[in-house]
Amino acid sequence: MRAAAAVRSECRAAAATAGRAPTREPTMTDAALNRAERKELERLRARAAGRKGRGARWTGAVVLLVLAAITGVLATATVFARNEVLNTDRFVANMEPLYRDEEIRGAVAARVSGAITGALDVEALVAEAVDAVQTKGGPEVLDRLAAPLASGVNSFIDDQVQAVVHSDQFTELWRQANRTAHTSLVRLLTGDGDGALSLDGNDLVLDLGPVLDAAKARLVAAGFDLAARLPELSVTFTVATSESFPKLQVAAALLNAAAWVLPIAALALLAAGVAIAPSRRRGLGLGALFLAVGMLLLWGAVSIGRSAYLAGLGDAVQSPTAAANLYTALTRFLIGGAQTIAVLALIVALACWLLGPGAAATAVRRLALGARDGLARLLAGAGLGFGAFGAFVFRSRRPIEFAAVAAGLLWLVLWRHPGVSGVLTVALVVALFIAVVEVVGRASQDARAAA
Repeated sequence: MRAAAAVRSECRAAAATAGRAPTREPTMTDAALNRAERKELERLRARAAGRKGRGARWTGAVVLLVLAAITGVLATATVFARNEVLNTDRFVANMEPLYRDEEIRGAVAARVSGAITGALDVEALVAEAVDAVQTKGGPEVLDRLAAPLASGVNSFIDDQVQAVVHSDQFTELWRQANRTAHTSLVRLLTGDGDGALSLDGNDLVLDLGPVLDAAKARLVAAGFDLAARLPELSVTFTVATSESFPKLQVAAALLNAAAWVLPIAALALLAAGVAIAPSRRRGLGLGALFLAVGMLLLWGAVSIGRSAYLAGLGDAVQSPTAAANLYTALTRFLIGGAQTIAVLALIVALACWLLGPGAAATAVRRLALGARDGLARLLAGAGLGFGAFGAFVFRSRRPIEFAAVAAGLLWLVLWRHPGVSGVLTVALVVALFIAVVEVVGRASQDARAAA
């Protein structure tokens, strides 16, 4: 073009005069351009400015999408924590499977047996009985039997407590203890008072009164009348120890507020990032990838937290293995939620990539369209044109497919714990439905063309 030729001519003239004394040469100005050249120059200037603006928009979009991913991770953890800490039904359902855990049963049995034998002082009772027998003429050799008798009584108590802990009754006792404890925890955190679960300094302790009462009744029923002499006992089981427990009430109020604010903030940041991105498809794909990475990091953090939690257990925790199993039970829904969101985000990112202009994505789409068209031709050739229904599906296929995706997302929202398998199942069902819609619509068109 003449404008470009003029620029090149000026460049050659400048190069030719390099090293010589500067002379006044005529330069090309906008006034020297005709209308077409001026239009081309303005287009090039606009393109250059657009590239600068596009870069700035991508920078802003990436910042917002990263913030959305971080906020989404925080929202996931906060909502989980809020439901576990302040929702008694959710907590009881989460804890109920632990009654089958042998380490938990063993720790509870040891704690209850120790409380009973300590309150009875079996050794003193046996010594008192031996002295009474000897006073009435019993042989001195009975002194040698005091220790074995005390050991036998202790073993008998242990057996009866173990029988309670491993009975069907323990399931209901465990459920009752956890419900009562969690209700007390909610009261504790909201300042309404405490109950079965309470704070003892830095220790969070659980009242095992129902289990103790059941063991006492079983001992009396088995003929061990001394158990009836047991005074009223307060048997507690230390669940965890932390210096932060006294600050729980303030943390609970903040947790309850954050559980509402953070999810809304994450969605708002994601929407803003996608909106300002020069390519909304790529923006959504990047946002989904960032969110997936964040959820995988959350999963890793929970695993690392388990090691830190176990390393920080105090001496008041009788069974570290039971505490580890308790941590696993309490966090399994958080891990499941992180995995679920990560897989869902990866599916969204994959869909965005498949809709893109890349060579691989184009090849995949071409292959899918070829399979669709081939199957549609087979159906049309067999006389399956689906009539007016098929024509309606073809005309409305985009709204129908959009509604299918929306229904799939609603399905996942209403599904309490879909897990990875649930997300994959919903994605597969939606994909198959969309494929059927495409085939039916195309078969209808092929049948009408052949008619």
